[in-house]
Amino acid sequence: MTSAKRGKFILISNVQCIPCPESQNEKDKKEAESCAERYSECIRNSDFDKSNMSQLLKYMGYDFRAGDQVENLSKEQEIKEFLKTKLRKIDNDTSSQYGSMAILFLSGEIKCEAAKIYDKEGVFIPRNEILDIVKEYKTEPLDQTDSTTNDIIKRGEPNTDDIFMVSSYPRIEQGPWIIGENMIGSYFIQALVHVFKNFAYKKSFMELLQEANICLDQTLIPKLTIDGKNSGTEEKKRVAQIVLLEYSEDKELYFFPGLEFEAPVDKGVEPVNLSTSMSGKPVTTAR
Repeated sequence: MTSAKRGKFILISNVQCIPCPESQNEKDKKEAESCAERYSECIRNSDFDKSNMSQLLKYMGYDFRAGDQVENLSKEQEIKEFLKTKLRKIDNDTSSQYGSMAILFLSGEIKCEAAKIYDKEGVFIPRNEILDIVKEYKTEPLDQTDSTTNDIIKRGEPNTDDIFMVSSYPRIEQGPWIIGENMIGSYFIQALVHVFKNFAYKKSFMELLQEANICLDQTLIPKLTIDGKNSGTEEKKRVAQIVLLEYSEDKELYFFPGLEFEAPVDKGVEPVNLSTSMSGKPVTTAR
């Protein structure tokens, strides 16, 4: 990785935040208020995840511009065309040579399945068709049965194309979003940001995933009552598990190879303060 920018970052957000129907009577109004609260919460959480990941990748030296983020693509073809256009533009621009590329998909809703990509309507898009844009790919569906170990789940065979693909498998009924008052974002994204911010300068990508998986396995969350309210106490619980769909066993990926000290912050990019993120408090931007 000898280029001025460590890599290119592309973000595609198809998180399903479903608007609420108009209320017609008192009963409907109460349901509408609850629906409106869930809708607003979904918007806040997804926006927070997007903001944190874009800040993290910028902090790590990745090129990320306004046109590199897109939202609410409704069909498989739209997603594939967007990726093809971005990749073609990079290939045709001799001045933009990157050492790596990171593509983040935020998609689905609370009840969506792990390791799957969805469009904005919640329609499943085979991930092999997305990966075929980058390489010839063959995969098997993820086994959704519960796992008794806290290890990273590996699905698929190792590749020789230096491609890593990672997904999150929620392990609590409430879904991916952080539980608690004034809590924002998803456990998976916050674990990644926390670990990458603190250890990306010295650990390999696989080591970083192991660290993030440990965070997800030992997260302090508010203990809920039978009716779903905060009991006032906390419990340590596995909230999610990392699923490794594509990986290379021949090579190790380092974001800062040979670096023996913590990477400096890029000018104009605020670092992400994650000192309390995995103790049940939201990630915040350092001031």
